[in-house]
Amino acid sequence: MLFAYIDPGSGFTISSLGTWLITFLFAFLCIFFLFFKKIFGFLKNFKRRVIIILLVIITLYLTITGVIMSKKEPQFDKKVIILGFDGLSPEIIEPMMREGRLPNFSRLKEQGSYRRLTTTNPSQSPVAWAGFATGQNPGKNGIFDFIVRDPRTYKLDLSLSSIEKGKPNRVIKSKCFWQYTSEEKIPSVIITCPVTFPPDKIYGRMLSGIGVPDILGTEGTFTFYTTESLNKNKDIRGKVFQVGKTPVMIMNLIGPKVAALGGKTDNVRIPFKIILQEDKNSVIVEYQKHRFELKTSQWSDWKEVSFKLGLFRKVKGIFKFYLVETEPEFKLYISPINFDPRGPFFQISYPKNYSRLLADNIGLYYTQGMPIDTWAVNEKRLTEKPLLEQANEVLREKKAMLDFELNRFKKGILFCYFESPDIIQHMFWRYTDPEHPLYEENAPREYKEMIQNWYKKMDDTLGSVIKRINKKDTLIILSDHGFNTFRRAVHVNSWLRKNGYLELKNPKAESGGELLMDIDWSKTKAYAIGFGAIYINQEGRERDGIVKPGKETELLKGALSQKLKEWHDEKHNKTVVNKIYKREEIFWGNYAHNTPDLCIGFNIGYRASWQTALGAAPKELIEDNLKKWSGSHLFDPSLMAGIIFSNKKITKESPSIYDITPTILEIIGYDEEKIKDGNFDGTPLF
Repeated sequence: MLFAYIDPGSGFTISSLGTWLITFLFAFLCIFFLFFKKIFGFLKNFKRRVIIILLVIITLYLTITGVIMSKKEPQFDKKVIILGFDGLSPEIIEPMMREGRLPNFSRLKEQGSYRRLTTTNPSQSPVAWAGFATGQNPGKNGIFDFIVRDPRTYKLDLSLSSIEKGKPNRVIKSKCFWQYTSEEKIPSVIITCPVTFPPDKIYGRMLSGIGVPDILGTEGTFTFYTTESLNKNKDIRGKVFQVGKTPVMIMNLIGPKVAALGGKTDNVRIPFKIILQEDKNSVIVEYQKHRFELKTSQWSDWKEVSFKLGLFRKVKGIFKFYLVETEPEFKLYISPINFDPRGPFFQISYPKNYSRLLADNIGLYYTQGMPIDTWAVNEKRLTEKPLLEQANEVLREKKAMLDFELNRFKKGILFCYFESPDIIQHMFWRYTDPEHPLYEENAPREYKEMIQNWYKKMDDTLGSVIKRINKKDTLIILSDHGFNTFRRAVHVNSWLRKNGYLELKNPKAESGGELLMDIDWSKTKAYAIGFGAIYINQEGRERDGIVKPGKETELLKGALSQKLKEWHDEKHNKTVVNKIYKREEIFWGNYAHNTPDLCIGFNIGYRASWQTALGAAPKELIEDNLKKWSGSHLFDPSLMAGIIFSNKKITKESPSIYDITPTILEIIGYDEEKIKDGNFDGTPLF
């Protein structure tokens, strides 16, 4: 999966309320009382007629309600349980099963079925989970990369969520399986499926997953206070501040941006006080009537905060502190501030009070769609220890949600998503790969075995579910893609520049900056964003396009494909690219015209760089990956199969992630013709 990927946006800005609102309310009340004065006069003169009209309305209401209530509920009494274990790889799970180390997966394979699962192209988590939920390729459901661009402006944005004029908009463009089941009045429970913010209105319950922002409107921005001197390198996903070390220090919790009436925007800030303790192993924290002790190398429990946004408006958040050290330097980490599930600013569940219901039953939990803060580790603000503690806490929360729903699950569809195995593989792969530039031969054994130990955790989770189902129930376990090592970062725009397809405004500049800002569009034929996407700077489509559509574009795509396949890494004497895919080969549907013209399928070990994702063109073409984010799945999808298990026999020889939705529909009673009408890119598995 990802996760905490780069964030090209700057979050959302909330309009504040001021004196103009008081004026508006006063005018409204005047009109309101004048209107009702006339209404009361009318009722006084026509009392009898009004009573008759009200009786007719009540009679009609009761009749219509009686007809609706008399409709029979569907005779569906089955249970379908689907668990999404993000990133489980057949290359790891298969030998572990042979060695007898995953008893529950092995049992499920023996009693039912196991297959490798074809993933989406590209093999990115939001793309794959959207394909899972819709049964359709990105050209139909509209999710084809983490990063998308507006060809009219070249502006970049994230595909995971969309907030316009203060309102979140659904990003998946086609129907998901829970909408089909809801139409049939079959209860459905969807727990944190990716790309589900805002939640759909369903016949059941939904808690949104990847795509839910933090309180700043980003995918996760931490805050870090330190007495160390700050280097010139900007933290990608954090706000880092240098402070002077004194017995009492004043810092700030940073809230959302608020736009005042004059158009000026700024973050709301809540001051908090840090009091150093004599034992040098703890501090006292004070803010908003809260006072508590915080010890070094320990997470705090959930803390609450309320930010005032203006007159009558506020937003409530929850977050955690982690005191890294007080000696010799002071270092304090503050997690991204999550929306409080008991009253989130944006609706994150359906029904609206479902997020509160979960909190009341399992305690407070992460609402941010990507809760595990890998970037704080990448940027050396946190170590692996607190990351693992956080990952274990997220897993505990998910299991608690699943248990809560299983305890009252009588019939219908239940899906629960687990992101933790993906995160662990992203951050700990370097301990398993002797050829990785950050490999540590003498690393702790715990870290070398971390990935396999998390596969065991998933096996334990599966085992607890198996105990609670019977032979009539359907159980499906799947991962969206596999995993492998990420050794070398590939700068695609730099390659395009070297080969004459991209020009910078300053031809002598060593590099070009992020967000495509330094590109000379009058001389650029192609550009790259995202994790392997190449777009032709096409006339009539891009704002400053120069390549004519039709024959000229097709010839350019052919030339690019051929040259990219010849790209050779001289340092390791390896080919960088496994295959190049043209748009028409992998995307079709109403939204295919938005998809990349070419998609690069990288060989194992090579991945588009973070700079490429944001449209930059560094000096080098390829460089060692020196981030702790050392495992990936952003390779050629033909090399990145996921896995699927079921307690039913899978009759399809080569199952695809697109097969899950048609399978669910067949289980709930759709016939072959009705499934065909859904325009799916998969077919039922059983």
